[in-house]
Amino acid sequence: MDVGIGTVAILGNVGGALVGFAIAVVAARNQDVPAAREYGWLAGAGGCWCAISIWQIVVSDPAAVKTVYLLSRTAAMQIIGLWIVFALVYTGRQSWLRPSSLVPLFLAVNADVLLLLTDQAHDFVEVIAVPVTQLGTTLVAIQRGPTFAVLLAVSYGLLLLGDGLLLEFLFRSQNVYRRQTAAILVGTSLPIFVAVLYDFGYTPHPAIDLTPMAFSVNAALVGWVLFKDESLSVTTLSGDTLVDNLPDPVIALNDDCVIIDYNAAAASALDHPDPDGESLDDLAPGIVEHIERGEVFSFGDSFTYYNPQTTSLTDQSGTERGRLVVLRDVTGQQRRQDRLEALQAATQQFIEAETAEGVAEMAVEFATAVLDKNAAGVFIENDRVLEPAVISESIEQNVEEELLYGSPTDEPESKLWKTYETGEIQAVSLDQDGLDPLDNALMLPLGSHGVMAITSHDSTLATEDRRYAAILAQTTQVALDQVERERELRQSRSSVQRRREQIEFFNGVLRHSLHNAMVVIRGRTEHIREAVPRSKQRHLDSISDWCGKLTEMSETIRDINNTVTASEAERLDAVDLNATLRRSIESLRIEYDSVTVSCELDEDYSVQANELLEEVLLSIFRNAVEHNDADIPQVTVSVQQASDWLQVRIADNGPGMSDELKTTVFERGLSPDQTAGGFGLYFVSVMMELYSGTLWFEDNHPTGTVAVLEFQQAVTGSEAADDQPVDTETAATEAQTKSHNR
Repeated sequence: MDVGIGTVAILGNVGGALVGFAIAVVAARNQDVPAAREYGWLAGAGGCWCAISIWQIVVSDPAAVKTVYLLSRTAAMQIIGLWIVFALVYTGRQSWLRPSSLVPLFLAVNADVLLLLTDQAHDFVEVIAVPVTQLGTTLVAIQRGPTFAVLLAVSYGLLLLGDGLLLEFLFRSQNVYRRQTAAILVGTSLPIFVAVLYDFGYTPHPAIDLTPMAFSVNAALVGWVLFKDESLSVTTLSGDTLVDNLPDPVIALNDDCVIIDYNAAAASALDHPDPDGESLDDLAPGIVEHIERGEVFSFGDSFTYYNPQTTSLTDQSGTERGRLVVLRDVTGQQRRQDRLEALQAATQQFIEAETAEGVAEMAVEFATAVLDKNAAGVFIENDRVLEPAVISESIEQNVEEELLYGSPTDEPESKLWKTYETGEIQAVSLDQDGLDPLDNALMLPLGSHGVMAITSHDSTLATEDRRYAAILAQTTQVALDQVERERELRQSRSSVQRRREQIEFFNGVLRHSLHNAMVVIRGRTEHIREAVPRSKQRHLDSISDWCGKLTEMSETIRDINNTVTASEAERLDAVDLNATLRRSIESLRIEYDSVTVSCELDEDYSVQANELLEEVLLSIFRNAVEHNDADIPQVTVSVQQASDWLQVRIADNGPGMSDELKTTVFERGLSPDQTAGGFGLYFVSVMMELYSGTLWFEDNHPTGTVAVLEFQQAVTGSEAADDQPVDTETAATEAQTKSHNR
């Protein structure tokens, strides 16, 4: 082989092979780039084509040249197929890469190779290897028959198909890589152009095909575009997406939060004439963190608030390549939110104010500080005159004193009084009232309490300002109502306390006098016992018994009075229900020797009650016996558990109770003969209410009535040690709200 064009071709293909294999390695290391893997295959195939081309140049045996030509043709055809695969993946059409489409594609691509391999069987293709001397270099060239033209047409058609896919993608609206796509198309035109020249005979030597070297140059160019040149990536989006005239700042960022495009509003907000290429966090420290959290923020010395809205910039494969950030100016919205939050935070302070002057002072301070108004005042009605409770200093300095009062007799009619009387909000002009520098005022009624006035230098009061002023006025009115209710409540409590002390005093005097009288009566009874005939002494015994009963009753009344006036925590305790039932039953048997009482207690029960529980149960027992017309009155006692409640069921075999009487039997006005002796059922209903329990009557079968007393079960000492702490407030609330519709 002579030194010359052949040597140049060998060196060119060596370089092309190295470039192809190097691009394949780079592609393997940059799998995040769209279609990197597919382009790596394509570059690797190009490197193989260059290596085989070297072999074809140096081989001088015609038979061997044919074999090498087959290998070269195979590598070239795979490049065409891989080119289409790359184009499909790069343009986001991965779903097309199915076996049903890939098999026909590579069959068409390798048609020439298949014909060359089966040439012995059909003789459709003609391949002749002949030595050719040109430019002083003799090499073995391959000559093809007319069938080759058809195969070339198929190959070029497939190449143009890949170019067509890229061309369509270039003008697709969602393509964020338009410059990159255009660069790939331009680079691809080089090997196609060189291949056309070679196929039409424009070559320095018929045995030398420069297409592999041209493809390697193209591979290097496209590889640089894909893997190195950031200027051809997502920055191209700005020309179509960013609108320079938008009032809101718009910034395009790459993966490293570096600004790659912006609009005029963004440059102004960042206070930088040309922030392109600058790190966003360097220009405005902390802003990236706000953007990532999506929270409203302001930066620098600006009082402008921004709400960031981020859109991912994704490639055709759906991989995020950057972000488009729109900073919506929400200063007005944020200010409204701040006002509402401030008003909400101040509401509790309003409600906790103890005096009307304190409420008025907070209202004026809020109106001037939060609503940004020049001055405000609260005017309280007192004996048909509106008087200033609290006013701003500017009102006090600029307004004559007589104008700060309002009454129905004012001439001309007072704007303050008109607002108070009509209960309607009024916006009034102060130009003619000599109230310079105050131009306008918003008069807001405070119910029966008075009027709030908020003044401003503005020519008009904005609708939003009126809305917040109305909310402030409503809050002020509620607070004044609360102050008034608290004052009335304190007076009521004081009055109740005085009445309670008076009642306790007279009850104490009555009990003391009654006790002393019973002692005297019992003593006189015993004193005359010896003088009374034995047959008449039973009357003295009756007198003594009634003295004891009245004494016990006075003590019971004392306990009832203490229970009624005590708090819930003071009046309730854990009472042994079993022991109390046994004592009540024993007392019943002593009073009524003819009654039959049965009681079954399966477990130890305790309920929330006090020492009057025995009297409560005994009153129910007496009622069951007194109204029983059976020859042998029978009373059956049982206890049932219902969740945290215990039901004491007292059944009798009497005549029963009408439905009407079941609902009215607890009323205070019933006569003693309807409720038996003792304190009666009204006393029982009062005590059950104080126990946070419930009482009702049911029909007994076949005859009689069942009295059901439902108590809240008490936790004993051993149970309390095992159980978790109980929220007594919640338990009391549940007890109060539990009811039965019987």
